[in-house]
Amino acid sequence: MGTLPGCVPGSTVALVVRLTLLVALLVVLSLFLGVVDAQLVPLGTVFGPVPVAAVTDGDTLVIASNVGPRTVRLIGIDAPEPGQSSALGAAYAAQATAFLAALAPVGAPVWLELDQGATDTYGRLLAYLYVEDEHGEWVVAGRRMRQVNLALAEAGLASVMTVPPNSAYEHLYEDAVDRARRDGVGMWGAQAEPRSLTAAPVPITLHCALYNPDTPNDADGEWVSLLIEETFDTTGLYLYDEGSKSVFLLPTGVHEPGEIRVHNPGQGVWNNSGDVIYLMRGVEIVDSWDYSGQLAPEGRVVCRGEP
Repeated sequence: MGTLPGCVPGSTVALVVRLTLLVALLVVLSLFLGVVDAQLVPLGTVFGPVPVAAVTDGDTLVIASNVGPRTVRLIGIDAPEPGQSSALGAAYAAQATAFLAALAPVGAPVWLELDQGATDTYGRLLAYLYVEDEHGEWVVAGRRMRQVNLALAEAGLASVMTVPPNSAYEHLYEDAVDRARRDGVGMWGAQAEPRSLTAAPVPITLHCALYNPDTPNDADGEWVSLLIEETFDTTGLYLYDEGSKSVFLLPTGVHEPGEIRVHNPGQGVWNNSGDVIYLMRGVEIVDSWDYSGQLAPEGRVVCRGEP
């Protein structure tokens, strides 16, 4: 094989090396640009930050705005609702609520993007919700963020629910739900009734309860306490009552050893004459306490192991 005119074999080698380096540089540059292109940018105006006042369920929360508390319904998705008729449905409703509470805990700043329809027939603000995340795929006002609506779909804790005219990210949610179904993530995983814990035991147990408070219909009086043996993150754990299908989330976050109390703000759910209190994570039973035979007068706190 000949050489290029005016070049000696040594210069040919040098030229090849330079061309190879140039190609490598172009490959690296294209990869970098690909990463930049992969970042997502909201299609509409984003408002915020505003603090979270409460998390209602897996797709609803309350924010503190300049006109007072506003209930926000996440657009484009539908998480399992509390009060499901099956124990499995109640478990995934609790998981979705815990997931939202972990991403947007009370007091945390969030940002909202509206679509063409700003409110629904219940007066709730309809929005795409963003939280700061250094690894987030979205860029909002120069900050890396995570879109909570999409995150719930990716976690397998919500299905797609498009209500026109709000459909800006419908294709993203459909793709996310399809992947979650295919991979068996979240509620698309093995369908089974609550089962005993198969993972490593957790350092938390049911401890005491006031299941016969001295309030009318036991309203706003019941509570259950739990003992934490070592520093532990309780996010995703909840109390469950099989009879009423009621779910009570444990406070999210890391807790030091000690006792925490979970309050029932509604009507009584724990039977005064005997019941089973379940501590759950997903569809797995972390701990259970059957207090049948431990009758208690009104207002008396009963602790596990007492006669």
